[in-house]
Amino acid sequence: MTSSHPLPFRLALRRFGAFRILGTRRREPLLPRLVFMGGDPGECVDALRSIRSPEQWVARWSALADERAALGAECAARGDRRTAAETLRQAVGYLRVAEYLETSPDARADLWRRLVALAERASAQDDAPWRRYEVPWEGLSIPLSVRTVPGEPEAPCVLTLGGVDGVKEEFHGISEAYLRRGWCTAALDLPGQGELRRLKDVRWRPDAEGVISALLDRLTRLPGVDPSRIAIVGGSAGGYFALRAAASDARITACGLISVPISLLDVHRGAPRPIPQTMRYNLGAATRADAERELRRYDATEHAGRVTCPVFQVHGGADTTVPIEHAHRVAGLVKGPVTGVFYDDGDHMCFNHRPDWEAKLRGWLGDVFSRGAAGERKVGHGEVPA
Repeated sequence: MTSSHPLPFRLALRRFGAFRILGTRRREPLLPRLVFMGGDPGECVDALRSIRSPEQWVARWSALADERAALGAECAARGDRRTAAETLRQAVGYLRVAEYLETSPDARADLWRRLVALAERASAQDDAPWRRYEVPWEGLSIPLSVRTVPGEPEAPCVLTLGGVDGVKEEFHGISEAYLRRGWCTAALDLPGQGELRRLKDVRWRPDAEGVISALLDRLTRLPGVDPSRIAIVGGSAGGYFALRAAASDARITACGLISVPISLLDVHRGAPRPIPQTMRYNLGAATRADAERELRRYDATEHAGRVTCPVFQVHGGADTTVPIEHAHRVAGLVKGPVTGVFYDDGDHMCFNHRPDWEAKLRGWLGDVFSRGAAGERKVGHGEVPA
């Protein structure tokens, strides 16, 4: 497998059948993932039923994106800003899905440029638009997106990290829930993710916590952000990097972890296809052996023991990507108080319980922001709070 384009859905369709590997025949369903990325459930089901080849995959989702982009432009022209923003974000999500199966690096980069541009057009329709900052770090320019609360001189901020194939644009929509609570929100592409990987060929780095610290230097100086109340929330591999960041930077006062591995090498060895192939793409590794040599440096065991801030964990007992033993290891190592939400039948990222754990996470963040760690309690391994 070359490092050029081993993207996840392409591999699954060509070799194994997308519905068996990624969708309707597994306990880790594809549809919730597509909805999380911004798709309309009905349109997603119709598209999945109609696709019979990788080429049809790209064409179908690209066409849906074009339809939504045109409708969004019409809504913006007649002054319906809310609908324009929602519709343009759907176009972003559909381009994101289309890009997974594009085999041409140039065509994939073009799709990603369109995606970034549409995300910016969507945000321009918001009352509190995302603002983009370019943060220098070791010769790179790291894109950081931030939304602050209108009229608030200083508000808490939630920094969100995506997983193996996560990108900052995924979190533009869910930021509304944070803003309604009076919190700022920020998202970024780490090395190996999003536009850094697709457009600049920047690969994963084991010391990505250095990127996050550089971004915090900028974030904590922005008007409207309270530098004493910064939370970091990460899912899957994004949670792994969040854990390392919380261990190394005391400005992080709370850490939310969803389906988080403590070792990315373990994930590469045990996760179902096409996750290992996607990890190799993030690393730029040509072979499985190359990836495993590199991933020996991606272990957060030592870092977890230095985390002293409050920690919120979500994990599922049916997670075949990151088995729940990872959550138990993290909870046993961190020094800060831990609140655990564990679902016996939870899949990876617990998409099948998403409304429940998102509400619990927001409630926990509110408690930490308002009262600190005093109200936290330690939760036993495997316990599901009532």
